[in-house]
Amino acid sequence: MKFSIGDPVYIKSNNEEGVILEFIGNDMASVKVESKTYHVFLDDIDHPYLRWFSKKTFDKPKNVKYVDQLQKEKGYTRERSLPQGLYLVIMPIFKFDGFDDVVEKLKVYIYNETWSDYKLFYNCSVQKEQVFSFETELTSESEFYLHDLSFDEAAQNPFFSYRFIDKTDPKLDFDDTFTLKSKKLHEKLNEVRYDNKAFFHFLLIDQIKPKPKKEVVKPAFSSPPSFVKPENHFDFEKALKKSKYEVDLHIEKLYPNYRGLGASEIKQIQLRECQKALDLAVATHQQALVLIHGIGNGSLKNEIHLILDQTKWVRKYVNHYDSRYGYGATEVFFQY
Repeated sequence: MKFSIGDPVYIKSNNEEGVILEFIGNDMASVKVESKTYHVFLDDIDHPYLRWFSKKTFDKPKNVKYVDQLQKEKGYTRERSLPQGLYLVIMPIFKFDGFDDVVEKLKVYIYNETWSDYKLFYNCSVQKEQVFSFETELTSESEFYLHDLSFDEAAQNPFFSYRFIDKTDPKLDFDDTFTLKSKKLHEKLNEVRYDNKAFFHFLLIDQIKPKPKKEVVKPAFSSPPSFVKPENHFDFEKALKKSKYEVDLHIEKLYPNYRGLGASEIKQIQLRECQKALDLAVATHQQALVLIHGIGNGSLKNEIHLILDQTKWVRKYVNHYDSRYGYGATEVFFQY
């Protein structure tokens, strides 16, 4: 039987397998078995192929684990790269244009450098056009890749809105907005270049705290005022006259003197009007209602959808494209 250097062989006398290193004379060979080397007669070795395929245990190695036997992998832990808080992290990707390294795009991440798990609602828009919108769960001590921004988009003051809700304590609820100005972007890119960093970041919130309860100051009347007229029954006819099929929630329609109001104050006015329209529609057994919220950054729409999810008589709602409103309205259908 012919053998060559490098051939796998089976040593009959000790039932081991190895590889031929060299030949010694015409009738012996040096065979390496793991870390040992044997000098054996050629009559004592054989090709192992037939043995492999005839051996019953070959197809079932010892200690094999099948998919249903595998334990769930432990969560990936990493070293904290930033102080405690929730961060918007941006990693610029460079390319060489023949003369210099230029920014091709920006990769956007959320870093959760806290011990809490959150539900994240995220939206990014450029020039009032939505670029990316996403909802996800953000685990503690983790980083989450969101999307890319081209350099052209990043240079047009992208607008970010976000909301974090603690999964164990929903009272810990924080939402805010952030605009990346072009000047600030170039400052951060220069820091990355000259300090040899991989990314730059913005702290969104270091710790989410419960919102303070608003105290309602009730007037202290010594006796019921004469000008207060108690209402003993629901005026259905009056409510029916006030009910509408369409309700426009744009702030300029609800509150003409809105200049100077903060974003949270504007949103509260819009949500209060939305709730009032829903209550009126239910009271008058309205079959459908259109809530015109606009497109914007999507935060008002998300808040309205949360209210609809908690309203008993809402059968379903849709935010489809409509020639009258585009994607800027949600149509609500009721079932009594």
